[in-house]
Amino acid sequence: MKISTMKKRWLVYGILFWLLTSPAFSQYSISGYLDTPEKGKRVYLSLLRYDEQMAISKDQNLFSTLTDSTGYFSFTGKLLPKEHKLYRIHANLDESSQGFDIADVDELKNFHNFIFSNTDTIVFEPSKNLWFTRSTNTNVADREWRDYLAFKKQLRKEFAGIKNNEAKIQSLSQLLSELKTYLVEANTHPLVKLMSLYTIQEEVLKNDFEQDAAYYFDLQNALSAYYSNQSYALQFEELLSSLSIAGLQRKVGFYQKLVCSLAVLVLVLMIVIGLLVRKLRQTKKQPVEGPINLTKQEARIAKLILADKTNKEIASELFISLSTVKTHIRHLYAKYEVSNRQQLGEKMQNHPRD
Repeated sequence: MKISTMKKRWLVYGILFWLLTSPAFSQYSISGYLDTPEKGKRVYLSLLRYDEQMAISKDQNLFSTLTDSTGYFSFTGKLLPKEHKLYRIHANLDESSQGFDIADVDELKNFHNFIFSNTDTIVFEPSKNLWFTRSTNTNVADREWRDYLAFKKQLRKEFAGIKNNEAKIQSLSQLLSELKTYLVEANTHPLVKLMSLYTIQEEVLKNDFEQDAAYYFDLQNALSAYYSNQSYALQFEELLSSLSIAGLQRKVGFYQKLVCSLAVLVLVLMIVIGLLVRKLRQTKKQPVEGPINLTKQEARIAKLILADKTNKEIASELFISLSTVKTHIRHLYAKYEVSNRQQLGEKMQNHPRD
C-alpha cells in the first residue's frame, strides 16, 4: 500500500514536532538586553553552591558571551543539568577589571541569581542601572524562591529595630521558625528550603537544629532523593555534619562542666569529712578537763583496779557483793567515758579526781 506525498509530509512534520518537543531534545534559553552605553560587553553565566549567593569567583563561571550592538545577549544549549540549580548572570561594572566584581546597592546592581534547569527559559528586560533585575523565568522553583523572599522581606519588618543581643537572638529564632513554617506549608522545592538557610546566623541555626532536628533530616532526605545524593545534597550534608558536631560538642561541654562541678563538690565533701573525722579523733584523745567526782566506794574500787585486782578480789577486800562491784565499775566507765579496764586505767592516771 502506497502512502501519498501529503501523508508522508505530515508524517515527517509529526516526527519533527515530536523530536523538537521531546524532553531529550529540549534545551535551555537565557537571553535579554543589557542597557549600557558600552557595546560588546561580556556577560557571564555561573553555577553556584547554595551558600554562594553573594560570593563571586572565576571558579563558578560556566559560559560567557558578548552583547551585540543593541545590547542583546543569549545563552542556549542542552548541557545544563536537568535538576533545578542555582545560577547567576552578571557583567562587570568595569571591563578593565582583572577579576569579577559584584554590586548590590539601591541604585546599582550588576547580577541576578536565579533557579534554573536544562528545560527552562528566562528572558531579561532592559534596565538602566539595575541590570538583570526585570526577568521572566519559566522555572517553578524560582517562582517559589521569589515568593519566599517577598514573604521574608515583609516578615523581617516586624523584627527590625531590636538592639539587645539576647533579644535579637530570640527574635531571629522566632523569625526562622516562621520562615520554616511558610516553606513547609507552601510545599516548596528542597533547594528553596536549603537556600533559605544561607543568611541565618550560625548560633541561631545551631540552636534551631537542637530544637527541631527532624526538619533538617527531612530536608536531607528530600535533597538526597532529588539530587541522587550529589550536588546540593552533599553540600547540605556538610552543613548537617557541622551542626551535629556542634550540638554534640555542646552536650559534651555541658556534661564535662557537670562532671567537673560534681568532682569539685565531692572533693570539698571529702575534705570536710576528713577534717571532721580528724577533729573527732583529737577530741577523743584529749583528756577530760576538770576533776571527776567519785564516791568514796568508787574511789576505793578505782584504786584497786589500778592495782590490777579482779572483781572477786575487790569484792572480798571491800566486803561487798560481786554484783555491787560490777555496778560501781559501770559507774566508773560512764564517768570516765571508757568501755574497758585498760581505758579506765589510762584515764584515771591522766585525770584528777576528787
